[in-house]
Amino acid sequence: MPARARVAARLNQRADLLDEDGHLHRVQLQRRTGDLVCGDRVETDGHRILRREPRRNALVRRDGYGRRKTIAAGVDRVWIVVAPEPAPARFLIDRFLVAIHNLPAEPRLLFNKCELDPGGARRLDRQYGHLGLHALPVSVHEGTGLDALAAAAEGGSNILVGQSGTGKSSLIDALLRRAGNAPDQALQTATLGQTGEGRHTTTTARWYPLAGNGAWIDSPGVRDFTPELDDADALERGFPDIAERARECRFRDCRHAAEPGCAVGAAVAACELPRERLEAWQELRAETRRRD
Repeated sequence: MPARARVAARLNQRADLLDEDGHLHRVQLQRRTGDLVCGDRVETDGHRILRREPRRNALVRRDGYGRRKTIAAGVDRVWIVVAPEPAPARFLIDRFLVAIHNLPAEPRLLFNKCELDPGGARRLDRQYGHLGLHALPVSVHEGTGLDALAAAAEGGSNILVGQSGTGKSSLIDALLRRAGNAPDQALQTATLGQTGEGRHTTTTARWYPLAGNGAWIDSPGVRDFTPELDDADALERGFPDIAERARECRFRDCRHAAEPGCAVGAAVAACELPRERLEAWQELRAETRRRD
């Protein structure tokens, strides 16, 4: 009799499966099972995967060669983790937001290592507060914000995304231990290199179950992020603040550059819309057109 299971991690031609009793076991993948990622629901006979169930959503990016890479599936909330070290790459948050809005899933902001920069979360609020996003300051070192983070993550699957070195694995390790649900083996973490860039210690997304059908997903760190954009509508969904203003532009195909009657440009000039949001939109629009 086939049983249902969750893909806890994809490991090349093998996968770790979490069954409905909470037991973890490893299976060899066969070609007919297709592309499997962390978070997928599957049917299994205990030794092999029989089929993958339809995905509710999947977090996808493009790699440096333009190839489509699926990070995880079945995501409810995406926590974008930034920290004072390494400093956030330009437009990284905006690019993640495009992918999140297109899942769709709930975006959240985390400012980790807040003890190094007490004002960092407030600066993020000024940049993204108009979207209803307010950064939660957290610190594994001091224990700041961990209870609030655990409470906000209840009842859903939560993935941490961001640059290498921002402390995603350390956060999940601390959260699991506080919940009395320590991982089977210590999560691999590393300090920043001399260049200030984090070293890649998480190599594949991994699912850690929580009580009440919740979960944390640890994901590999990135240096930059290119969201999957199938069409112009995907870009519009990724920038709801700009899309709302753009409806008031004089020209329907307004590039929000120097066109007369541009409502987006007027909102930026009036400090109602952060200029960086427009610049992020323009950069992604140009990239999308080059690919087309």
